[in-house]
Amino acid sequence: MAPLHLCVKIFNLIISGQFTLYTTISSFICNLKIQMLKPLLLSLLLLQAFLGGAQGREFTGLITSNNERQSSVIIKNISTRTQTKSNDRGEFFIKARPGDTLITIKTDYIPDTLLIADQQYIIVQLHKSPTMLKEVVVNATPLSPESIYAANKKEYKLIYFFGDKSHVITPLMIPGTSMGLGIGVNIDKLNNALGKRGHDARQLQRNLTTDYKNSVIDKRFNPIAARITGYQGKRLSDFIMDNRPSYDFIANATDYDITQYIKRKLSMPKKS
Repeated sequence: MAPLHLCVKIFNLIISGQFTLYTTISSFICNLKIQMLKPLLLSLLLLQAFLGGAQGREFTGLITSNNERQSSVIIKNISTRTQTKSNDRGEFFIKARPGDTLITIKTDYIPDTLLIADQQYIIVQLHKSPTMLKEVVVNATPLSPESIYAANKKEYKLIYFFGDKSHVITPLMIPGTSMGLGIGVNIDKLNNALGKRGHDARQLQRNLTTDYKNSVIDKRFNPIAARITGYQGKRLSDFIMDNRPSYDFIANATDYDITQYIKRKLSMPKKS
């Protein structure tokens, strides 16, 4: 009904004394329509929430092995039956939800399984399959673990900015004197210390450090283990995995120390 006709109708009803009855009927009809629409509106809202939750969000990740980025790695989300592949820089992007399971697959590497939580960035460290470990020992990487670690720190320098929680509170001094005015709070550092972004950045720092330490151990321990034991293939890989020393030991040990360590392990009774 056009606004002008509606006004005329209401005016006539007011004159005839029927306005109260008409408004009551109209109100009843409107309320009835609203009550009938409520289940439909609720269903639409639930459907929207379900679809939004089912879709998940896009996660960004990095595939490495011995501090080298790995391209053409297949990443499968077995929960949603979707998959993607890492690019030339070892990076990948995939939609997932907390609780989904990702499997990374590459020829000659052991498949890796990861459970999605609420992390902002995913790092997957692949390991050569036991039959390929000898090739890793023989063909040393052209870059040292130290140079790769330094390059990673430079490339991911933002994680050290976002993860920095030092000097959150600093004293405020009167310039040129030793008198204090109070304390100052660095809001950025406070957010880094308490926020999720800072937590994730520090976790990524720890991952990069762990990868570096593992690379240092592999570079020094594996060749000496292969030479002293004379083992090859699976037998060599099993020995390395079972007797892998700590980073602290490798960082302070000479080649002689590592050799003696391996000989002691060889002399120990084998587990049944």
